[in-house]
Amino acid sequence: MYSREQVKAVTDKIINMANADAVEVTLSGGERSGTRWANSSITVNLVQYDRNVSVNVRFGQKSGSANTRDFSDAGLKAMVDEAVAEAKQANDSPNLPELLGAQEYVPVDAALPSVVNFGPAERARMVRDSIDLSEKMGTVGAGYIPKSDQTNCTANSKGLFAYYRSAEAGFVLTCRMADGGGSGWAGITGIKDISLIDAKALTEVASSKALKSRKAKALEPGRYTVILEPRANARFLSLMTGIFGGAAFPTADAAGAAAAGAGAGAGARGAGAGGRGGGGGGRGGGGNYFAGKVQGDRVFSDLFTLKSDIGNQVLRQTPMLGDNRPAKAVTWIEKGLLRGPQGQGPFANVNMSLVQEGSNLSIDDMVKQTRRGLLVTFFWYIRGVPAENQPLLNTGMTRDGLFLIENGEIAGPVQNFRWNMSPLVGYNNLSLVGKPVPIHMGESYDGGGTGLIPPVRIEEFYMTSISPAIEP
Repeated sequence: MYSREQVKAVTDKIINMANADAVEVTLSGGERSGTRWANSSITVNLVQYDRNVSVNVRFGQKSGSANTRDFSDAGLKAMVDEAVAEAKQANDSPNLPELLGAQEYVPVDAALPSVVNFGPAERARMVRDSIDLSEKMGTVGAGYIPKSDQTNCTANSKGLFAYYRSAEAGFVLTCRMADGGGSGWAGITGIKDISLIDAKALTEVASSKALKSRKAKALEPGRYTVILEPRANARFLSLMTGIFGGAAFPTADAAGAAAAGAGAGAGARGAGAGGRGGGGGGRGGGGNYFAGKVQGDRVFSDLFTLKSDIGNQVLRQTPMLGDNRPAKAVTWIEKGLLRGPQGQGPFANVNMSLVQEGSNLSIDDMVKQTRRGLLVTFFWYIRGVPAENQPLLNTGMTRDGLFLIENGEIAGPVQNFRWNMSPLVGYNNLSLVGKPVPIHMGESYDGGGTGLIPPVRIEEFYMTSISPAIEP
């Protein structure tokens, strides 16, 4: 929303106004907007603009802070005067940390014109295309197109200028039969280039699944070979990202481990892939999964590689950690072997620019290579399950398209299942990975948390009971 030049002018002005021993300025602002539709018409078109700037001034060991949404000269001066007055009345704080000086970050251009200019008219045309196609195919669509254009910057009198602007959008759609007899989902989220959104293609996928999911047959619960499409895999992966970088994660030194754990716990701007039921703690937590293991130990299938790929040109996520130090690329797991931030600094965060490596296989290719199994479109309502001997055990339900695969072909729709599974087990049972796509890992579809995630094939996935209803 705010260019580098605009932000630099504001932060420099505030620093010069303060005339203090040390000054730090934090500025944030931008647009959050979106379009929702259902029953062949737009139901909500929303936009919210907001901005805020705060200043912290120091005189010796005294400090004071203030903030404002008024970016006029008078508004900024009033904010600075308030902070200065507070500092002069404050008690000494002998443990004030040193301000961070100038830093060098991986260059990332995350505000491309195609998304910056993606307004309500462009979204409406996309919705019109989707509605026309879903009606032609005989389905009823309901969807959401989120868009955000956000700027964050921290600058100080020691030369720090940590600026990041991100403009991203998505397209998510559920298509159903008018009689409720079938449902299908398709989507893509967290993208920085509008050309990656093909509304017609996504609508065709969602509508086709709705049509094909009618008259679903019940199968017996049990352990199945499953192909998880990217959204389902993203939710499954998010359940274990909290175990990386924690105190039990092996690093080059103990101090590095502690710092990595703090960074992962605090999260970074534009990060945070967890979501309820995920992470390394809580019920069935897997925080000690790496205890006693050393770098180079095998912990997952050799088809599993997980990276924090800072500077990735698809994700284009922030190159800054939460403390404004430069983020560094980290390979957490390489072909099933435990790696981590050894030699790469103690501040790496697994939830930043997260990439699960894949192949060039499409979902259709993976189906053709599967003798018998289930194609899973979507997971819903994932929650942790208390379990003494099964860390990170979770339960959830399939939804919006579940299909039986036989002899390399889709044989027909299957009634939904409830499942119980730990990602620590699932990613040891990988037998195929496909082509990664950007998709949100949390329960929502906007905000931080997009990863580059492939479809995967997992053996022995435990479906515990039938869940026949198409959830509203």
